[in-house]
Amino acid sequence: MSGMRLQSPFARIILIGAVLSCALPSLAGDKPANEYKESETVLSITSEHGHFYQVATDGRIFLLLCDKVKSFQFGQPECKVGDKPISTGDTVHFRVDGDWAYMPPVSEGMEQKLRILTVELRVIPKLEPAPSQTTGQGSNPSNERGIVIGSGLHVKGQHGVGWSTSPASAASPVTTASAATPVMPTAPVTAIPVTGGAPVVVMPTGPTTGGVVTGVPVTGGAPLTAIPTAPVTGVPVGGAPAGGGMVVMGRSAPQWVHVLRIQTGGKIYQLECSSKPCMLADKEIALGDTLTLSVDKKSAYLSSDPPSPKEEQKYKILSVSESGSTPASTPE
Repeated sequence: MSGMRLQSPFARIILIGAVLSCALPSLAGDKPANEYKESETVLSITSEHGHFYQVATDGRIFLLLCDKVKSFQFGQPECKVGDKPISTGDTVHFRVDGDWAYMPPVSEGMEQKLRILTVELRVIPKLEPAPSQTTGQGSNPSNERGIVIGSGLHVKGQHGVGWSTSPASAASPVTTASAATPVMPTAPVTAIPVTGGAPVVVMPTGPTTGGVVTGVPVTGGAPLTAIPTAPVTGVPVGGAPAGGGMVVMGRSAPQWVHVLRIQTGGKIYQLECSSKPCMLADKEIALGDTLTLSVDKKSAYLSSDPPSPKEEQKYKILSVSESGSTPASTPE
């Protein structure tokens, strides 16, 4: 038998295939499994106008919006752990890719997709005094040193993000608008245009004091001023919102832009970048970075610490406040 020769070409092919099947691993299933390295505890949940989850590690707090759980879905998607909806106190595992977080699929199929609305430092590090500088380039006395304490996304024109770590207020975050208490509405508002006509649902673009609201119709069109048909609840201007409180979702696709939150020795700045992450010297600005900034009425100019005018970047100021006080939005 040992001297038998395989005369048939077909027999040779079968033998070669058998050898290769033993020598080489199967290519099926070789795609590496996703690694869900983030392991965090759910602090709070908001289920109005979307499912929002505030989750925390030892060092960071995330605010996540459930965006997609299956290929075809109706209504507001709700993310799950195992086979049950996420609850306060649950431990969730996810991976981060750009502006998105991905959780394991509920069953065989696609991953659960969540938009990262904010990421914040849970503990703000002490801002060390600036090193002494001699007069000359980079010694502008108007410069301030600041620490990046938060980053995220908001709907363009909204002028607010659902920061959870707000030195300005530890009080209950949601209240009803009144003449004395302006709030940023937490959801689209049904209102009657002041010029008359049928009620419309508008996406607010600024705070309301209860009498009128200014916003863009969720079905599209020019901004309008209208009288709400019911009491408007929302986040007090300058207060800390509950998870998801500052995110306004309408039927039309919102335009999301990146924002930064920077704390200096005595102020907190909220800055708007663009549809792309906030950058400085071709590097994405990260939580905990120490930067130098100077400001004018509407803009902040960021550079490295110590400052370098060659890499200075300009960003729009959405609001600025003294630490522990109510922030004031900048004029348009």
